[in-house]
Amino acid sequence: MNNNIQTLINDAVKNIILHTSSKDKLKSLYEKHDEKVHFVPKRYRIFGGLLQSMNIQFGNFIEELMRLLVENEDKYEIITKYSGKKSNFFYLSVSNEKSIDEYITKCQTEVVNTKVELPKLMQSIINNTDNNFLKFNHDIDLLFKDKITGIIYYLEIKYNDDHDTGKFVDINRKIIKTYAYLTKELNIKQYDKLVPILFFFTDKRLKGNIYLPESINIKRGHKFFDEFLTTNYDDVDSYLTNLSESSNTIKMFDDLYYKVMNYSK
Repeated sequence: MNNNIQTLINDAVKNIILHTSSKDKLKSLYEKHDEKVHFVPKRYRIFGGLLQSMNIQFGNFIEELMRLLVENEDKYEIITKYSGKKSNFFYLSVSNEKSIDEYITKCQTEVVNTKVELPKLMQSIINNTDNNFLKFNHDIDLLFKDKITGIIYYLEIKYNDDHDTGKFVDINRKIIKTYAYLTKELNIKQYDKLVPILFFFTDKRLKGNIYLPESINIKRGHKFFDEFLTTNYDDVDSYLTNLSESSNTIKMFDDLYYKVMNYSK
């Protein structure tokens, strides 16, 4: 595995743990929990909260890791104007927003062949001539272009397929709406020149997706790595696993536990 990738993983894990255990952070948490009544001891509540915070930060780390992995491939070009930005401003026509919402509802109430119906929707979004636009502030996890084919890929990156029903619907709606924003922004004329992908870092499959066709617009762990990257998925996966059980990582968590349990103002 590329040394740059190993360095990124090591540094990211170290920075997450160090940031989580900063003196100012602990002070703020203790003051916050002083005002809460609970049967769980304050120190354990704080330690559990810090672990949860690191879980959230790990999701951000996976985004950075995937960007580096794609960037490491000579055949791809990261579209830096949008990738990783949390405040992109895009426009979506009122009629396209309505069409997307109707598609989501149809998928919920009927048996829909998404391999047929989603491309139809995507092309209709591109062909739409409605000039009544709504403005949205939207984040883009990763946007990159294949230098050979000219195809642009938009990735919505998630660590694991374990979202609750409400969030799952929102994720799929967001992907299609972001596709619509980007077709206008990038002047896409044919639906398959921009490919939206819901990417899960792990291979876990919680349930079937009724909105996006599996294997076309959904890529999980091994599948994305095999199709897009020269980096081996098992190498990255085993490196992360070994890192989590390494003596250095365990010591950092032991030190964090000691700091929380022995904190004094």
